[in-house]
Amino acid sequence: MNNLTFDKLFDLIEESHFKNENDRKIAEKILEAESNWGDWKTSVKNLNEFIIALEKEVGGTVKKTSLHKLLKRYNRNISQYAWEAESVCYLLDIFKLTKETELRNIFNKLTEEAKKK
Repeated sequence: MNNLTFDKLFDLIEESHFKNENDRKIAEKILEAESNWGDWKTSVKNLNEFIIALEKEVGGTVKKTSLHKLLKRYNRNISQYAWEAESVCYLLDIFKLTKETELRNIFNKLTEEAKKK
């Protein structure tokens, strides 16, 4: 996976780089999720670091089901995990925009799309 940074992803959205509307929406959701995630868990600089951090948090592959379990865990103590829960909700929204089942694959496809100039 290319190390697509969040700054570069933001620039691509601003430049209307994504020809596919869903790709643009996915990119926006990733940025929204990362803005909450980066503050509370670890400082991640690119999509690869983000997916690795997420995989550690869920204990394996990041899928819709693993994110739902993670959200339930956070909701048990929402006052402590409000930012985490919001971040997970943004990530879950991504699955509504694609048929892909693994977040890593979604990130990979977006990175490939970003390379096209």
